[in-house]
Amino acid sequence: MNQTNEDIADDPRVLEAAREYLAVLEAGRTPNRDIYLSRHQDLAPALEECFDGIDLAHAVGGGLRPPSPPERTAEPLGDFQILRELGRGGMGVVYEAVQLSLGRRVALKVLPFAAGMDAKHLRRFQTEAHAAAQLHHTNIVPVYAVGCERGVHYYAMQLIDGRPLDVVISGLRGDNGIAGNKVGSTVEFRAASTTPPETPSVAPTISRTTKDRESFRSAALLAVRVAEALEYAHDAGVVHRDIKPANLLLDAKGTVWVTDFGLAHVAADVGMTQTGDVFGTLRYMSPEQAAGRRAEVSILTDVYSLGATLYELLTLEPIFPGQDRQTLLHQILHDDPRAPKAINRSIPDELETIVLKAVAKSPADRYATAGEMAADLRRFLDDRPILARRPTLVDRARMWARRHPAYVNAAAVVAGLTVVGLAASTALVVREMNRTAAALQGEKKRAAEAEQRFDLARRSADEMIRIADEELIDNPMERNLRRRLLDAALAYYQELIELRREDPEGQADLIETRSRVSLIVADLSLMQSAFRHGLLGEQSVQDDLKLTADQKKRVSVVLQDIGAYLRQDGGRARNEDRQANILNEIKAHESAIVRILTPGQNRRLSEIALQVRGCGVFRDPDVVSELHLTRDQRDQLRALDDGPPWGGPPWGGGPPRGPGEDSKGPGGPPPDQQGPPGGRFGDRRHGPPRRDSIAAMNKAVEILTPEQRARWREMTGAPFAGTIDNGRRPGGRPGRPG
Repeated sequence: MNQTNEDIADDPRVLEAAREYLAVLEAGRTPNRDIYLSRHQDLAPALEECFDGIDLAHAVGGGLRPPSPPERTAEPLGDFQILRELGRGGMGVVYEAVQLSLGRRVALKVLPFAAGMDAKHLRRFQTEAHAAAQLHHTNIVPVYAVGCERGVHYYAMQLIDGRPLDVVISGLRGDNGIAGNKVGSTVEFRAASTTPPETPSVAPTISRTTKDRESFRSAALLAVRVAEALEYAHDAGVVHRDIKPANLLLDAKGTVWVTDFGLAHVAADVGMTQTGDVFGTLRYMSPEQAAGRRAEVSILTDVYSLGATLYELLTLEPIFPGQDRQTLLHQILHDDPRAPKAINRSIPDELETIVLKAVAKSPADRYATAGEMAADLRRFLDDRPILARRPTLVDRARMWARRHPAYVNAAAVVAGLTVVGLAASTALVVREMNRTAAALQGEKKRAAEAEQRFDLARRSADEMIRIADEELIDNPMERNLRRRLLDAALAYYQELIELRREDPEGQADLIETRSRVSLIVADLSLMQSAFRHGLLGEQSVQDDLKLTADQKKRVSVVLQDIGAYLRQDGGRARNEDRQANILNEIKAHESAIVRILTPGQNRRLSEIALQVRGCGVFRDPDVVSELHLTRDQRDQLRALDDGPPWGGPPWGGGPPRGPGEDSKGPGGPPPDQQGPPGGRFGDRRHGPPRRDSIAAMNKAVEILTPEQRARWREMTGAPFAGTIDNGRRPGGRPGRPG
């Protein structure tokens, strides 16, 4: 129980039990001690001593009595007749009493459980009384007498007819409670008993309108009075250590009084308190006081507490809002308070600067004395420049480092290790730099060679496109060669695009390449779409598709329409706009054909188109992608490609025609280039499949893997048994080879 005896006045469980016990006594009932002792069995001896003291004090004081007229039925305590209780805290109970020898009203503070208190707490009480008795200042409540009667220690003070500052702040805030004192209050004032109803309003100079500049000046003046009183006490060697609104009384004249030196510490009495003891109200404690660092508690602790009090008086909010002990303690030790102007923008900048300097985390960053704080406040009141300055970024960094020495030390260790590591790795870095330089030269050389190969590949592709676009475009005999060149150029450009994808400097070339590839794709799309349309003009294809009479008629109209468009456009110069127009026109007609045919007929038309293209179909990008052809397979299939299995395009190089249409317009071959009359089977320009093409297709299929062959059969469907009449015109003249 040694530890419990030392901390009895500070243990919240003991204090709470004492309050409940006293409340039962004041209600005129006899409290059952067993209930409280069973609730806190580990504190049973301490609670027994505490309850004995409360019983004695209650018997002496006669319990709470009405404020007027006082009844003096209880036995006096020495020269003092107790009238009623005014307030209570961790150190004792304050009563209103009458000093019988002089007939004056006084405030009498007693230890209700002093009869069972150990020597440590008795010395603390005696130190408080003697320290307070030494102080004679206009704003410090004077002590009249100190004594001990029947084991009850007490001292008498001047009775101040006024209100505590926390009650005034509560009134300005507009609430009924004292929000700032919910956690760890030392004294719990009873406003109804402290000031009778007829007492005039206290602190008339403090306005209820916090935006009024005069109210801020009044608050600053009040802080000046308290700071000067503290400076006086500090000069006498006394540190209050519990400055807070509840310990600042305002009388009817507006005078502020510093009271309750119940936790005062005389600097010379170094043996009374021990390291780790925490005295005072937590919300207003300085960081060093809240952390229990006794050696650091000094006059600067009072400067901090006064700053926290002034902060709440200006903003009407506590400096830290935590509502439980752990949260509040963490905020005091680690968090910076919210800037007062962030709460009330009307607060003057100078006053905010003074408050923030007073509540700095480190004592070294606060005012050196309460007198210096009072002097700066007077400069503000006199409209003179204050000495306090807002901390710079460097100051903030320095203060943060001071609050977090562990982080700073860890950073220093890391920095030291980093320097050692850098020194050890310097030699390795130099050696690797030499290796890197040599490798860089090699990479530059390889990059230059790669660039040369890239340029060569591009020039080759450009030359293929030039030949296809300029020399072969108007030569129907070389249409198959032109397609091969376009296919090869497309493959080259697709690879070039991939090579330049991550090269920012090649963006201009990439744009040009994309434009060229777009033209190539449009050209191939034009040829493939026209090929598809032309097949519908063949009777054998119509029979295979089982077109109805209505479908044949509608298809004939579409084919005639696109044929007329192509004949009309055939003689114009070749350019991007013309090519785009042709492609759009063909797409529109193809959409019309898709709508005419059923889904099954459209699918079958695509299958026939794949079958009649010969080995060249395996160079189609869509077919290559669908079958997942390897490069080796593509090379073998390209070697087998020897033109289409039928004599050429099914419309003789001209625009597609409808069934039975006389194609005498543009697109037909000149007479000297037409085949012999009546050419049919076995002719390379038209007729049934060539035997060498059938053999080539068989070899091509053998090159495919089993999975690819299965997919190819799915793509081509049933074999097409019909024949393609390649542009046979009236008179038996066949079309030209493509």
